[in-house]
Amino acid sequence: MTEFIQHNHFENQKPIGRPSVITWKGVRMVASHSIQAVARELVNLSENQEMVSLSFCGKQSSGKTEMMKTLSHLVAHKYAKLPYQVSFFDRHNIINLEETVKELKPNVGHIIIFDDIGFLKADVSSVGISKIEKTLSILRHLPGGEDVKIILMKGYQYSKSLPPFIRQNDMMFISSVDDSELDNLTTLLGKKYIQKIKLLKKLRYDGASVGEFVYPMGGAKKVIYKWQKPFVPFLMSTGSGCRLIVSPLRTFIDPICNGCSPITKGETQNDPTDVKEFVKSFAERFNDGNVIRAAVKIKLIQQGINCFSPRIVQAVRYIEKMQKEKLISIDAIAQALEVTPTKTTLYPEVKA
Repeated sequence: MTEFIQHNHFENQKPIGRPSVITWKGVRMVASHSIQAVARELVNLSENQEMVSLSFCGKQSSGKTEMMKTLSHLVAHKYAKLPYQVSFFDRHNIINLEETVKELKPNVGHIIIFDDIGFLKADVSSVGISKIEKTLSILRHLPGGEDVKIILMKGYQYSKSLPPFIRQNDMMFISSVDDSELDNLTTLLGKKYIQKIKLLKKLRYDGASVGEFVYPMGGAKKVIYKWQKPFVPFLMSTGSGCRLIVSPLRTFIDPICNGCSPITKGETQNDPTDVKEFVKSFAERFNDGNVIRAAVKIKLIQQGINCFSPRIVQAVRYIEKMQKEKLISIDAIAQALEVTPTKTTLYPEVKA
């Protein structure tokens, strides 16, 4: 829901020295390498088109999965105005894609992650691949995919391990460069990016072998990154060109995120049968069942699960339409309705 949930942007991001260098949580980095900038760019793409496709190409254990987790966290739980549900699809889900899509929750955006789809070419018949391609081409028109924003992330190990249609993307992230892949990547990205491809190969080798990789800034200036503490380098390709980025683990950004790792049965501190007792004490504390129901709905929508009524969802979409056409701002509407920010604390005990 647009503007309904506010997320804090990252702290401690101050320019130091030259404008092109920043610090993030005490770590020095080049501004153009920022994964945060990539996430904002992805949010903008998703706002302006119904489906965005991303490819993550590189050998096993090169960081593709963690990169998907980091980027989906930034989009879904930091920067997106709409709620997004993040879903990892396994082999069964991919092969039975049409049935899988029907299970998507309505009225929310979806980040769908195919962690490893390189098996398709080897293990699925040409008829099966054609069916998956057809499903992808009409994804938004299937039950479950209708009227939602979809961000599709696909991971695979080699640049030509997938049929051309499935390889199509709005953004591509390359996590490794083997000698056998050098020519393929040069053909794919263009000869003018050969030096960046070779630079990624060098940075990856340096990081894995000596524990750090050095990005030259020109002359004697350079930025030194500690390998996996917290960054690893990627080459990002979009319609506007290629650039190097660095990505940390999601846990570096937020050590705890219930949206990414929601508490499930077996992880609760108390036995699940205590839920009824908790709800009873919850209601007694706030003295209003409607208050706690609204609070639960807000927490669910932060995880991409919409429990608000269809009429409220329609009203939200109407506001978004007005904002998109730049006819009015949410701040102006809030002021006219005398809706103001509320400051409160959990303690002392609240009585509604």
